Amino acid sequence: MRVMSLKSLLALGVITITPALAHAGSGGHYSVELNKTEVVYLPANAGAVVIGNPEIADVSVHSSNTIFVIGRGYGETNLVVLDASGHKIMDADIQVVNTLPAHGVRIYNGKDRETYSCAPYCQPAPVLGDSRTFMANNQGGGAAITNNSASGIPTQSFTSSPMSNSDSGTTLSGPPRGMTPPGQ
Repeated sequence: MRVMSLKSLLALGVITITPALAHAGSGGHYSVELNKTEVVYLPANAGAVVIGNPEIADVSVHSSNTIFVIGRGYGETNLVVLDASGHKIMDADIQVVNTLPAHGVRIYNGKDRETYSCAPYCQPAPVLGDSRTFMANNQGGGAAITNNSASGIPTQSFTSSPMSNSDSGTTLSGPPRGMTPPGQ
């Protein structure tokens, strides 16, 4: 009986090494970073996709044989995928881990922790596990982005009613000087 080395088997294409989640099989243990997405190519078309605990990991179905696994919180859960006949084509443990980005900095003050992204300047970048006060002060402060240009709704409104200029005693009407109202 001839024994071949791993190097020989790789060269012949008998086996291949792929990233952990890229080509998922029927089982295994996989890691996903917190707040990151991994692509999973299934060995067959999926009929049902179930994640054990969606607060740890979430799944988004891209196509019948491609899904995305998103790390939502620390911990471990499982992912089960069935085909259209109800046969299990994947049963995997998913562990969500947190790695510090290349330009990340963590500051520990006793039991409190703060995370910053320093590329090129240090800015708060709160993640799960940071102190509650730090997270509350640095999340959700941005205004929603709206794009009204496609809908025809003006993004800046002007009044056409007369306005009084208290300095000169004159009455002004229309948009500010140099500004043209939308649609004119």
